[in-house]
Amino acid sequence: MKKPLRRIAMGAIQCFVGTLCLVAGAQAVQEGKTAQGYAYVSGGVSQAEQAYLHARRESFSLWAVTAAKKTGAYLVDVRVKITDAQLRVVFDAPLDGPWLLIDLPLGRYDIQASLGGETQRTVTTIHPGDHHQAFFYFPADAEVSPERDQPTPGSPYGGKKP
Repeated sequence: MKKPLRRIAMGAIQCFVGTLCLVAGAQAVQEGKTAQGYAYVSGGVSQAEQAYLHARRESFSLWAVTAAKKTGAYLVDVRVKITDAQLRVVFDAPLDGPWLLIDLPLGRYDIQASLGGETQRTVTTIHPGDHHQAFFYFPADAEVSPERDQPTPGSPYGGKKP
């Protein structure tokens, strides 16, 4: 009788600690709304942030990632600008981490990512139920964090590592 109770108690403690890690990770994540009211979140530097973003990714129609071309190291401070089909800027800010999740309405969007004088561009169209991904790889002298050598608890994109 004591062993099942011990297992339940240990499971409850692990769940509580896991929740604390998600909350701690979420504190470093930048969340907000665009001028048009579209929800977004950026971050993903730590594994806790990655787990937090992974848990929320289905709420967003566009997922963008920035990384170094040679190493795959995550990049921060990449400026992302998203323009709609009417040429209105719907998002324009430097990212606090390698990932941007944004809930855009249906329509066509031009997505630009800029770092160190280089700008990359892609175009996507959001349809009902869509979850689009945009990847931007820059020539940057960035090293992969030792933390990335550990299995990722959940990339916002559903894989082990983007």
